[in-house]
Amino acid sequence: MRHLLSSIILICALALLSASGIHTAGWEYDRFGAAVRHTVPDRKTVHLIFTADSAFEGGEFALDVMDARGVKASFFFTGNFMRDSAANAAVIHRAINEGHYVGPHGDRHILLAEWNKERTTLASADSAVRDVEAAYLMLQRYGVCRDSARILIPSFEWYNRSHIEAFRNAGLFPINMSPGIETYKDYTTPDLPYYTTSAEIWEQFLTYEAEKGLDGAIILIHLGTDSTRTDKFYRYLPALLDTLDSHSYHLERF
Repeated sequence: MRHLLSSIILICALALLSASGIHTAGWEYDRFGAAVRHTVPDRKTVHLIFTADSAFEGGEFALDVMDARGVKASFFFTGNFMRDSAANAAVIHRAINEGHYVGPHGDRHILLAEWNKERTTLASADSAVRDVEAAYLMLQRYGVCRDSARILIPSFEWYNRSHIEAFRNAGLFPINMSPGIETYKDYTTPDLPYYTTSAEIWEQFLTYEAEKGLDGAIILIHLGTDSTRTDKFYRYLPALLDTLDSHSYHLERF
């Protein structure tokens, strides 16, 4: 029965992908149905993604690094971030104009599910979709149409199956970072018991690549973190790109 259910979920996902113009081949999914890896034949690809809600002080740095190397990534912004046009409009326009993917990360950055194993619902599936639709209205102000930005990352990169199914039923395609790659821990602050330094994150990344490889991986880096974290992992971006290049990975945007 479990295998049958998984097959039905995959068939539905592929049908929605085809309808939205997103290529269906090469995707892998987590247990909730969000896509977490994308491989293509005969080409080692990696997808670098950045999310932003209230902070994005590393945006210009990252764009400078990628522009110098001629590579593209994918950016996911909340409505909160886009509404603060005085602080963020320039970097949003630059990401769009330089050919990076720009899509939604929710509008109000609401937590959809409890931080527990069961991921108990906090926000209904319908309200999650309405929140994302509000983010699309903000994206339109920057010239990004919904039909060209159907790939999204749910707020906090956290959700349950009901949210993913609702997004797909709305014609959207939710993704998340590939499990096992811990670059996302760059949000942690020194007051937390699980604080992870940038050097520790970097060593974990190199170990993962050496042991398991990164083909098709979706790698998340936060370009804005709490001010109490002065050890910014995004400063490792040049070294990360050097590592990808030395191992013949191709960086691709969505």
